Amino acid sequence: MDYHAILKIAGGALALLLFIPLIRGIIKEGVEGQSCATWILWGLLDTILTISIIEQGGNFYLPLGFAIGDVSLVILLLVKGKFRWGLFETAILLMVIGCIIGWKLAGPKTATISATMGICFAGIPGLIEMLKHPQRKVGNVWAWYILANLLGFFGGSAMTIEERFAPGVFALCALVMFGASRVRPISARAPTIEDTAGPD
Repeated sequence: MDYHAILKIAGGALALLLFIPLIRGIIKEGVEGQSCATWILWGLLDTILTISIIEQGGNFYLPLGFAIGDVSLVILLLVKGKFRWGLFETAILLMVIGCIIGWKLAGPKTATISATMGICFAGIPGLIEMLKHPQRKVGNVWAWYILANLLGFFGGSAMTIEERFAPGVFALCALVMFGASRVRPISARAPTIEDTAGPD
């Protein structure tokens, strides 16, 4: 087994292990802030990503770790009775359908790209919430996700879509989330001139 294979497996294993604190938190502190529907859609996208990369003979351990973690969370949230569906979940569902159509019409490489971008798009509400209410503890978890994704990236044997696209994009997304956890809350920032100006 060469070092590429070791890094791939390590990245996938770390991605899966990082779900443990999240699962523990849900069990101890409840399901607030979690959307079962969103995790279902993330699970579908991660599964599409995993299968499309396997079809290309590429670096699939990282998305496989995420997919297994997603399914575990969905099961836990369903057991806890947490399920709701909104406009955002509908948008992500349309993206999932688009990924499947692209997969069938244009092949697994297109599915890999579209599923990767869909997963990142699904994280935008979380990024906005993090900017509003930065949480250093959650940011520390994102730091570990950066490491998991970098392990997956360097585990790739070539600069190709099937080997390094998903872990590279995910590492950048995790870095943005980590950075958001370190900024001052939006509500706590210094007021602007417009904010302090009195009425005309």
